[in-house]
Amino acid sequence: MTNQFENIFRQYYSPLCNYASKIVHDDVIAEDIVQALFIQLWENKKLEKVEKIERFLLRAVKFKSIDYLRTKKVTTEVLIEEIEDNQNIGELKEEEIEPLLHYYASKLPTKTREVFLLSRKSGLSYKEIAEEQGISVKTVENQMGKALKTMRKLLKEQDYLLLVLLLNCLQK
Repeated sequence: MTNQFENIFRQYYSPLCNYASKIVHDDVIAEDIVQALFIQLWENKKLEKVEKIERFLLRAVKFKSIDYLRTKKVTTEVLIEEIEDNQNIGELKEEEIEPLLHYYASKLPTKTREVFLLSRKSGLSYKEIAEEQGISVKTVENQMGKALKTMRKLLKEQDYLLLVLLLNCLQK
């Protein structure tokens, strides 16, 4: 259990912090949320029973982040036992899409991620990205192709077919 938990922590900690940060808009609070989640998972040995770990962790962080935002008004807590492993993808809300795309973008190689985010988040053209990054337009096209292919694969693996369709629509 210890090695498996450590591997999961190393693999998902940073992307989950990025995801939580997009929801709570505070990097420190996001880290606190993810750390508290992993502590709770360790204490309850919950990960042993989870089939789709990444999907479960995303849901848990989402609920913990929403829980944090609610605590600004009223104190309430989402218990780890209340988080289901199987999410209905049709239930994705518009405000959930950007954090999920950022979460999966954080798994891309650095240069590919930069190009992807400059295109999608900043809305820069391939030519503008090439000038800003000091690379050719062809390189930007190749990086975007790699980014979209990888993102589609990652999203399909987690059954986020709605986001795959969105990525296909966003392709320039």
